[in-house]
Amino acid sequence: MKSIILSAKKKKNGAVRDSKDPMMSVLQNMKSEQFASAMGPFREDDNNSSKSMSFKEKMIQHQMKKYAAKKMRGPFPELSENENQVQQLQLEKEMLSSRCRKLEAQNFIGSAEILDVLALILGTVSWILTYFLYGMTVWWSLDNCEHFYVWIIKIFLLTFPFIFDKINYGVINRRFQVFAVFVLFLIRVKLARWRVSKFASEENTEAEELPSLPDDSGSTPNFGDSITADDIWEANYEVNARFLFCGILRLRGLWTKTAQYMSSRADFVPAAYVRELSKLQDQAPETAWADVQKMLKKAGVFEKFYHVEQKPIASASIAQVHIARLKETNDDVVIKVQHPSALTLLSDDFVSLRIMAWITGILEPEYKFIGILLKEWANEAQKELDFMSEVENLETARSAIQNMSRSTPMMADHNSEQVPFSVEIPRPLKAVSSKRVMVMTFSEGKRIDDLAQIRKCDVSKEHVMNALAQTTAYMMYASDIFNGDPHAGNLFIRPGLLSNGKGPSEEVEKKGFTIVLLDWGLAKRLPESKRAGFCQIAYAAATVDFALMLDGFNTLGLKLKRENVAEDMEGMRFLLRDMVPRETARKRIKAKMKTDMGRIENKKRGERIPVDSNAYPGEFFFFVRTNELLHGLGSKLGIEMTYLDVLKPYAEMGLKELNNYVSVSKVPDPIATEKVDNPKLKKKIDDILCSLQESGKIAGAQVCVVKDDIVLSNNVIGNLGSFKSHIPVRSDSIMVGFSITKATAATLANRMVEEGYMKLDEPICEKIWPEFCPTVSPPAELLDSFENDDEKDNARRKWQWKRSITLRHILTHTSGLWFATPKSLTIQNYSCEKCAQGFEYRPDKPEETILPTSKPGTDCEYHYLSFGWLVAGCVIGAYFNRHNKKRLSYEDIYNKILGEIHSPSLLNAGFKPCGGGGSEHDIAFVETEIFLIRAMQMKREAEAMGEIVEAMKEQQGEDNKNEQPPSTRKLFMQGIKGREFILDPRYWNSKYALDANVPSAGGRFSAKALAMFYQELGNGKILGHNVLSEATTVSASQSNNLREQLGQSSSIVNGNVNKGKTEFGLGYQIIRIDNAKNNFAFGHPGVGGSIGFHHVSSNSSIGIMVNKIDIGMEST
Repeated sequence: MKSIILSAKKKKNGAVRDSKDPMMSVLQNMKSEQFASAMGPFREDDNNSSKSMSFKEKMIQHQMKKYAAKKMRGPFPELSENENQVQQLQLEKEMLSSRCRKLEAQNFIGSAEILDVLALILGTVSWILTYFLYGMTVWWSLDNCEHFYVWIIKIFLLTFPFIFDKINYGVINRRFQVFAVFVLFLIRVKLARWRVSKFASEENTEAEELPSLPDDSGSTPNFGDSITADDIWEANYEVNARFLFCGILRLRGLWTKTAQYMSSRADFVPAAYVRELSKLQDQAPETAWADVQKMLKKAGVFEKFYHVEQKPIASASIAQVHIARLKETNDDVVIKVQHPSALTLLSDDFVSLRIMAWITGILEPEYKFIGILLKEWANEAQKELDFMSEVENLETARSAIQNMSRSTPMMADHNSEQVPFSVEIPRPLKAVSSKRVMVMTFSEGKRIDDLAQIRKCDVSKEHVMNALAQTTAYMMYASDIFNGDPHAGNLFIRPGLLSNGKGPSEEVEKKGFTIVLLDWGLAKRLPESKRAGFCQIAYAAATVDFALMLDGFNTLGLKLKRENVAEDMEGMRFLLRDMVPRETARKRIKAKMKTDMGRIENKKRGERIPVDSNAYPGEFFFFVRTNELLHGLGSKLGIEMTYLDVLKPYAEMGLKELNNYVSVSKVPDPIATEKVDNPKLKKKIDDILCSLQESGKIAGAQVCVVKDDIVLSNNVIGNLGSFKSHIPVRSDSIMVGFSITKATAATLANRMVEEGYMKLDEPICEKIWPEFCPTVSPPAELLDSFENDDEKDNARRKWQWKRSITLRHILTHTSGLWFATPKSLTIQNYSCEKCAQGFEYRPDKPEETILPTSKPGTDCEYHYLSFGWLVAGCVIGAYFNRHNKKRLSYEDIYNKILGEIHSPSLLNAGFKPCGGGGSEHDIAFVETEIFLIRAMQMKREAEAMGEIVEAMKEQQGEDNKNEQPPSTRKLFMQGIKGREFILDPRYWNSKYALDANVPSAGGRFSAKALAMFYQELGNGKILGHNVLSEATTVSASQSNNLREQLGQSSSIVNGNVNKGKTEFGLGYQIIRIDNAKNNFAFGHPGVGGSIGFHHVSSNSSIGIMVNKIDIGMEST
């Protein structure tokens, strides 16, 4: 307890203020010398005391000395010195608490009451003035008419507002009262900001502790000198919170629901608002018993009860609840009776809000979606006013909870300690319910934020919150209904478990606890497509899967005006962020808001809101609302919980139960009737695959060996992965080939060289692709985009390098454009036609010009993605140059030139080099864990919330200290900046990637089709022998292993390549097979162990496809 500083001064007339109580604090534990010093202000010089002190003053001084001496002995002489001090401190604490309560009553409660009276006066005066103007207008507009009927009209028009107001529970006057409360609230906020700028101490940003007693060398600061901005705002919150409580208590209607929501957001809303407004969760104004009795009789149910408690056990914005005894069963039940004014007030408030939203949409088109949200809220609120709708919601919710109890463990988890829980939802009695009166079973319990009740359950707060989060997650992601209003007033808890979860009347088990979910008026029913969207978003946020998140947006119908997946992922993960105590949560939210405001300020008008206002799904409002309410409750309870870890299994469960992920195959797997030419080889491969599956290295795999056009072995194992893990792999299932696809692109390019479409050593900008580098000298616009002469000279040199790039440079990975990704690259726009244009020069955007990093033909650097785009640009330009027709797509050209050469058996086996194939073949999903992507995203989120991880700072400092001239890895990361999603193989699971034509990575193959392709290629059925011989001759090599250059976490590099170096032909990799008589083979590996190649001397072709990406996986 802090000491109190007493500075007593004489009045002008010499009187001394009576300060007995503060003297207790001043004199505690003082020795005699300290006592004398402390009495200094009350002592006069001995020589002058008789002259200067009056008799009254002397008496006061004498009494104070006696009082001080008594205090020095202590109030409890029989106790020891330490015990005496403890008792003294307790007395002082009680005294100070009493004084603080009095100050609070005067400064906070009194101020709030004054504001409420002012609001009432302001609203009333505004209403009177408006009516006066209305009356004057009516009177003078009809003043010239003396007919009798005109006087009737005048009287009617003048009295109509009063009649309308009376019939409709005072809605007209109430609107003015709403305006008055709103205006006064804003004025106080503005004044608080002014006080902060005027009086807050600049040196202190945080609240300070009370100072101790000053010593001889120090001085006491003047009153108010150390006031901080937080002090001013907290005092403002205290008054405003009480003012809003008083105002909403009068206004009722929608504002009560708004207050309930605010009071449930302890993670964001200041504590004063949470404390005061939470009283409105179940302590809203009550309807008189006489009116309740009338409604029960009107509904025809009053006689069905032995008795009804006149005092409601709770009252909220729409209804109040009474306990009753049902005659038919003699059970205690609950009667929910709607307030007579609920329908009128809520409807009037929504009309006001819709008008405000409509005006906002006109003035600010970006915020037009607010109207959609309000419409969604209004529609659901109208259903909330129909209790028969709530009866149906209760029945559906009870069914969902029964399914949950059968399909999930129902165990709350915290720190590996599991506690069983059950969930109870009241059972509605439909026979005695109506539109405005509902009867349901009585559910025992106390509010979920009642800490004493939680202790009574003998569980931790974290267990309770974990159970609630699990329940909400199941209902949102694995059922078709969830509660849209889960604030603490609607959530109860009690000790013990429900037997079988059927109802409160059954025997209750002793261990565990039960959560009671009340008030299902504001419940949201989701069609399957919308539920799928929420599942995708939650699972994507938990696993940092950018493409799945965009799939979720698309499934929901949420359209974005731009693509910034990192920022969108940050927003979704913030919505579903970890639960933390109140102060930490508020700091994070403030920092995130500051970050978002900074981003908005840097954006143009029309780009500040990323969502297309005309395509904003209303269901998203309740998704956000429900999750934010749970976060508010978690912060109020002061828990820490990784929320996404709770949601993830239920989102996954929901996705697997949906029809989005089913097999499209209608006939048996061809492998069942396929002849195996080498059973011994097949058995050996099966054993290897089983071993890999048991060790968890593969989810699904295919291996096919073809020799002399005969299938020696065709093996399959496992499942299609991820959300298709329930579907087995077939021999004709297709998997993403990643860099295997480069071989098919190189084959097309070499075939077109063979047919004379283009030449290997001719600069591509001269004939086949002029837009690639259109002028001999660099354009002036390009040079102007650089700041200094050195940069301009460098640009001139690189421009000439770019003009010299040939098809051979591209096929051998020596063009110098290995790191480049076009600015137009997005998840939704990955296809080669658009991306190839990103390598062209654009006069309107010279700063986006891509220039090589080295002179073509000198350095061999693996073109992980740019290879396919550059090949596609050459192919499309060469075809157009010869045929002079409308530019065809890369896929169309492939089909015209190579499609007719491939055998029907190859195409039917599952060969899709340009992507697609989902309607004909089962497509496997990629499984992987990319820690680099997650780390990069979490770092971004930490920055947004002002919580940079120190380890990240230190690592960055070490990187900067040891940084050499731009390394391969650094150039790689610079090249994909803002498009880091390309590192994530799971992109290829998305809807956008399914049909994307990406010649470097997007082909989809079965192992059999891949082996057959290399068999046809190696036997000269696709390329002539001379062309194939040149294409498979080593033309370039990269000295360092690709994984070492780009890091183990890169998903672009391949598994098993030549040890120590990578050798390239014209688009093919040269593969050296260990322990073979002739180890030469050509083909191309893909990420994670997939590979296709042809061993020349044995005329054997092998295809291996896997769908679980392990960067360390090798094909052997």
